[in-house]
This record gives sequence, structure tokens and C-alpha cells, in this order.
Amino acid sequence: MTQILLFVYFFIIFLSLSFVVTSYRTRIPCVSDYDCPKASYPLFIKCIYNFCEIWGSPTWDATN
Repeated sequence: MTQILLFVYFFIIFLSLSFVVTSYRTRIPCVSDYDCPKASYPLFIKCIYNFCEIWGSPTWDATN
């Protein structure tokens, strides 16, 4: 009986973690680039297929 309860608890925790991981990226709907939030320089956000997408190099450094 306790093994069944432990399995159920484990299953609930596992499912809840997978839901959190899959909902991490929020897609922001847009019509134009002005609808998207602003980002700092080397990254920029564009409206592509009616959703805001991040573009640019995350490994950019000031020595280049």
C-alpha cells in the first residue's frame, strides 16, 4: 500500500515538473516589431509569424 502511494506521489511530482519545463518559454503574440518588448544590444526581438522571437548572439563580448 505504501509503495503504491509513493509511486503516485512520484508520478504527480514528475508530471508537475514536466509541465513547468514545457511552459518555461512564453510566446508573446504581436502584429509588428513595436509590439515586442525591447532587449539590450547584442540581442533584439522581432515579430516573426505573429510571435516575438529573440535574435542575436548571447555569447557576444565587448572585445570584438
